[in-house]
This record gives sequence, C-alpha cells and structure tokens, in this order.
Amino acid sequence: MRPGVAQSQAALRRVTAIAAAGEPPEAVFQAVTAEISALLDGALVALTRFEGDGTDSVMVAQTGGHVHVGARQHLAGDGIALRLWRSGRAERIDDYTRVSAPTMATDLGVRAVVAVPVTVDGSLWGALSLSSTTDPLPAGTEDQLELFAEIVAAAVVSAAARESFHALADEQAALLRVAALVAQRAGENEIFEAVATEAAGLMHDEPTTLVRYEGGRTFTVLAHRNGRAPVGTRYTVPVDDAGTSAEVLRTLRPARLDRYDLVAEHSYAFRNFECGSSVTVPIMVNGRLWGALGILNDGRRLPADTEQRLGKFAQLVASALANVEAHAELERFAARQSALRRVAELVARGADLDEVFGAVATEGSNILGELAANLFRYDGIHCTVVASCRSSVPVGFRTRADGDSAGARLRRAGRPLRFSTLDGTDSAGNAGALGIAAMVAVPILVEGRLWGGVSTTTSGEPPPAGAEEQLTEFAELAAAAIANAENKEKLRASRARVVATADEVRQRLQRDVHDGAQQRLVQTVLLLKLGLDAAGRGEDVVALMREALVNAERATVELRDIVHGILPLALARGGLRAGIDSLVTAAAIPVDLDLALRPLQRLPGDVEVTAYFVVAEALTNVVKHADATRARVAVIGGADRLVVEVTDDGAGGADPRGGSGLTGLADRVDALNGTMTLTSPAGGGTTVRVSLPVPGSDPA
Repeated sequence: MRPGVAQSQAALRRVTAIAAAGEPPEAVFQAVTAEISALLDGALVALTRFEGDGTDSVMVAQTGGHVHVGARQHLAGDGIALRLWRSGRAERIDDYTRVSAPTMATDLGVRAVVAVPVTVDGSLWGALSLSSTTDPLPAGTEDQLELFAEIVAAAVVSAAARESFHALADEQAALLRVAALVAQRAGENEIFEAVATEAAGLMHDEPTTLVRYEGGRTFTVLAHRNGRAPVGTRYTVPVDDAGTSAEVLRTLRPARLDRYDLVAEHSYAFRNFECGSSVTVPIMVNGRLWGALGILNDGRRLPADTEQRLGKFAQLVASALANVEAHAELERFAARQSALRRVAELVARGADLDEVFGAVATEGSNILGELAANLFRYDGIHCTVVASCRSSVPVGFRTRADGDSAGARLRRAGRPLRFSTLDGTDSAGNAGALGIAAMVAVPILVEGRLWGGVSTTTSGEPPPAGAEEQLTEFAELAAAAIANAENKEKLRASRARVVATADEVRQRLQRDVHDGAQQRLVQTVLLLKLGLDAAGRGEDVVALMREALVNAERATVELRDIVHGILPLALARGGLRAGIDSLVTAAAIPVDLDLALRPLQRLPGDVEVTAYFVVAEALTNVVKHADATRARVAVIGGADRLVVEVTDDGAGGADPRGGSGLTGLADRVDALNGTMTLTSPAGGGTTVRVSLPVPGSDPA
C-alpha cells in the first residue's frame, strides 16, 4: 500500500530529528530503514556502502533479517547494486526471474527491487534499496527513497565531520604523549613502543608494527602493539615481493593489500607472519626513508581512510623520531669514545693482551646496556673466545669456524649477522649447551685482515634492534686498540727475542773461538816456544815449525768461517748479488736463480744483510725439512722496494711457530718495516716472500 503524504512527511521529520540530534550514523541508518519499512507495511529495506572501487558492498542497515549488518557482498552478475554503481542513478528491476545472471537477491527470493544512490560530497557512497518478494514496486518509489537517501547522505557528512574532529584531537593527543617522552629523554625502546601503541589506538587497536629501514631492502622491528613479529626481528624484502613493504620501498607512498592469500607465493609477510590484509605507510626523515608503520591483521579489510590517518600520524611522529635518533646517536658516540679511552689507557700503560681483551668485552657489554658480550679471534679453522662479559660462554671456549657454523657464516659474509635462532646451524649443539637462543655478531678487521669478532647473545628474546650498528661502531674503534695492543705485545716479544739472540750469538762465538781457533793458536804459541828452546840447544826445529804453521793456518780458516757467519765476505765485498750467488752455489739441491738487480747496484747495508739471511735461512729449511728436489730464488729490486721470494717443490705444511729461524727473520724484517708471508699448503711446497722498503739505493 502506498503511504500518504502526511505519513511520509512525519517519517522524514522523525529521521531528520535523529540526525540533527547528532546521533551516531548507525542510529540514523537504522532509523531510515525502519521508517521506510513501516511506511510500506514491513517491506524489505537495505542500506549498503560501496567499497573497493565498486567491487564490494557492505550492509550497514536493514530490515527483514535476511542479511546481517556488516555482511560483505562482491558485486557480480546483473544485480541491482552493480547496475546502480555503473549508472550512478536510480535503478529498478521488476522481475528478477528474468535476470540472466543469478545474484544474492534471487537466492533470497526477491521478485522486484528499487534502489537509489546515496551521494556524499559528489561521490557515490552507497545505495538505499527497497525489495518485494511478490509484485513490482509502484511508480514513484524512487522519489520517496531519494528523500531518505538525502538524509542518509547528510548524516554521513555530519558523522565524517565529527569523526574528523575527534580523529584530529586524538592524533594531537597521541603526538603530545610521544613528544613528552622525547622531551623527558626517555629511552629509544620506550619511545618506539609508545609510537606503536599510539598508532594502534588511533586505528581501533588493530595490530600495529613500527620498523626501521636498514638499507638493502632490510627492515628491523623496533616495536609493536599486538603484532606478530618479535621486536628485533630483521627481515629482507625480496625484489619480487608483492606485499605492502615492497610497494613502500618502490613508491615511498602508503600501500594497501586486502587479500594476501591472492599473492601468497610472492609475499614474505604471508609466508612468515600469516598476514591476511595490510596497510603500510612510510616514515620519511630529512627526505629519506627512515622506516614504516604497518597494520597487519588476519584478513579484515581495513577502513578506506586507514592510509590517510596512519600516514598523517607517521608524518607527525617523523620529527620526534628524528630527535630520538639524533639524541641516541650523540649518547652512543659519547659512550663509544669513553669506552675507547678506557681501553686505550690500558694499552698505553702496557697492559697485557688478556687484560686489554677483557676490557674490550666489558666495554662492549656496557654499550649494549649490560647484555652479554664475547670477544673471539679466528685461528685457522677455529675461533676462540679470548674474553667475555656477563656471558655464559667461558673464556677459552673453542669451536670450529668452518662448515655452516655461526663463526663460518660470519667469516664468509664479512658483515654483521643476526641469528634469531641458531637452530639449523652447526652451532646449534653448543648454543643449546650454553643456553643461547639468539645472537648478533660483527667482524673485527685489524690492519685490513679479519681478526675475529664481537658478539652478543641472549637466552630468550633476540638482541634489541640496533645491536648490529652499536657493535659495528664499537668494533671499528676496538680494532685500533687491539692492533696497538698486539703490536706492543709483538714488540715486547721481538725485543726479548733480540736480547736472547744476542746472548746466544755471543755464547756461540765464545764457544766457537774457544773450542776452535783459540785452541789452535795456543798450540801454535806452545810449538813456537818449543822451537825457540830447541834452536837454542842447536837442535833441528823444522818439524816443530811445520806443525805450528799448520795450527796457525787452521786457526785462520776457523776464524774466517766464524766471520763469514757474522757477515759473509762475498756479501761485504760484492753486494747482494755476489752474496746470493755464493748461497746458491753452495746449496745442496739445484736452485734456479732470478736476480733482477742492476749489475753493480748496492743497496743499504741493513737491507742487503736482511735479504741475504732470508735466502740463507729459507734454503737451509728447504734442505733440512722440505724434502724438496728443487728450489727457486727470485730477488727483484724496484725503485723503493726489494722483494725476495724463495720457493720449493717440497712437502709443504711449514709452521713458523715450529722453530726460531723464521721467527728471527720476521723480527729482522719487522725492524725494517717490511712484510713477510709464508705460504705452505700441505703437499704444495713452501713459499717465503719478503718485501723490504729501500730508503735510497746507491748506484755503483
């Protein structure tokens, strides 16, 4: 039955009064559908809102109970909603049985329907519809519905204005709370947690996560509110990823994905965090990507204004985060400098290596907020803990640094590594025994070579975000202290060896002279005295003179040999070329010689002597230990550097720690600021290579 004008006007006044009273939009929507249904004797009335650029509609109010409020329908087929979305004007279907493609209306037994658009600020917001299960709806139904649709639109605009005002107030209050923490110089972690919590509160307590961008498509979780990724989690977004983080990296703009299940094979978030839908917005600080705020839930489609609201809050907190970062960096710098000063003071006063190593571990632990710290060094295929602080790992703990162990991974990567778990690595057994669940390790380079590393370990939650950066910065400073300490230790050891060698040389000279030449000379003197006595008696002294001469000649030879051991005659008279020629000629095995020196070139005396003894010691080792059939000596003189290389085809496997010869040579080379390297793979021969600076060579 068609309602009278008075009834319609009364219904409109009641609905208008509700809207004017500032009631929530839901109350206005329900009043509209109820009034229309009452006017038309219990007709089926529905108010739906369009979402997803017209791909879906959501029921916001209804009468009749066939479809519950909040139900979502994908627009398909030839239904009234899709027709209205396409045309933007009122639509009518008088007989659904003639519609080619089935819709929800046909499933509910609807025979006829009229729908009018609800337009808000010039955009199609939704549809108000009236359905009949029997006869077509009378002419003029569209006009009546449009009057109510205008009230719905006004209620939406009014509610949006109120919501915008409240949202602005909420955002300002949230920002003030974060700013207050910054002003109070609260810790980084407290401020990060406040940002995540406040953002979640603005978004109806949806799971919210704050991440920082580390470069290289890698993010670190700083804080979350009901999020799924633990704080400290570090993840790298693949280049072909289809999630919102990848979209933010690509565009530096907010990104949305409502159906992660549709891109499951190409989504890190879906595979690792079982994400259903997400909105992520970038946080830009000083024109660069600082990080992102993201909402990841189990599949609920987030409101259409999520990107706008979350993005606006991200812009507001960006300056606060920049202040936090600057203040934290200043504090970290001061802490690093203080730590380095304390370690450097130890080195300066000559503390031994163990004490310096202990100080490095202690200061590293302090910088990390008293977390465990372990200092370790590589030694062949092993790494050994040389110091630890607040750690379950004992000093002296030794583990392999090959295969797939944590130490091997760090050695291969040459950069900081985070292990959220050590399961699946060769270090899992040791980690379990020591109660270690997670670890961050960074390498330490000393004078350009990989020396070892410093790590922090935890028994529960992973180390905090930023541990890599803090340890890396400290490791760079600690490397200088370790290098100084080791060089001082080497210098002390070298000085001790020089003193011991000098004493040994004096004792050997004393012994050689006493047991050899001195005895010959004593015998010569005695024979000469006997000869004088015999001559005085008129006896024949020829035999005595011959014997005295033999002893004198032998003493001369023995003295020449002793002098040759101190400074060979060939070297002293003919230079390096002549000295090495004499060594090669006297060698017990064939030696190929490659001398790239000018024929009469003389080098500084200390350079020539060191190069000579390098060749002499190396050839002696070849004959004694290498089991070689042939050797090669190469001496190459440059404008400011002399390179000496001795190679053999022997068994290899030489260890410089096995004897004092090579150690003594290393001391000689170090004294001239040169370098010596030993390459001796098992079964691959041995190569000793020495490079000596030449301050100024003397042409003949």
